[in-house]
Amino acid sequence: MNHKKIKINQRIPLEVLSSALVSFIEGDFNEEYILQQLRLEFKGVNRLKKSVEIVNYIIQKSPLSDFISNNKALIKQAIKKKNDRSLIIISLLNSSYSFAFDALQFFGKYLSVQEVVNRETIKKSLSGIYGGNRSTEIAIDSVVPMFIEAGLIQRPEKALYQLNPDFAVVSPITRAIYLESFKIWFGYDEMQEYQLRDPYFIFI
Repeated sequence: MNHKKIKINQRIPLEVLSSALVSFIEGDFNEEYILQQLRLEFKGVNRLKKSVEIVNYIIQKSPLSDFISNNKALIKQAIKKKNDRSLIIISLLNSSYSFAFDALQFFGKYLSVQEVVNRETIKKSLSGIYGGNRSTEIAIDSVVPMFIEAGLIQRPEKALYQLNPDFAVVSPITRAIYLESFKIWFGYDEMQEYQLRDPYFIFI
């Protein structure tokens, strides 16, 4: 069986991604500045290099870069709100890495029918797509902490996850970007009502 490629193996702090997004919107995206921020989080030349590549891939090389460029003013306003800023960053993450998209969709699938889901259930679902190897474990440990930092899910106990009942966004552009992060993987131009009932949308 051919498994999908994972491509992500490191968590990136949302604050770094937020700074990178702002600099991209303002037209002064600077890898050296991003590297300085990442040095506060990571040690080692290879790890730092990989981190910069991931930030670049999520922000500057995002499949949604045109969407961002066409909605700069609205996005600059939206990211003043913490939850909106977080969901915009997660939308960019999910549009860049199918692993992140699939992981959040599985969280939505299980948390739409039960209050808590465990890590093993998420791992098993993702392993069916990406393979049950160490790389899948590393990728889970990369993206799930970002979902938690964003406030989409909470971890009440080790290896257990639940929805954050207090998470809400207010800006229509935030919802629009999240919608685009779904459409990108299916090639949709427009969405039908039944598609909006996908578990991916439980978070908004």
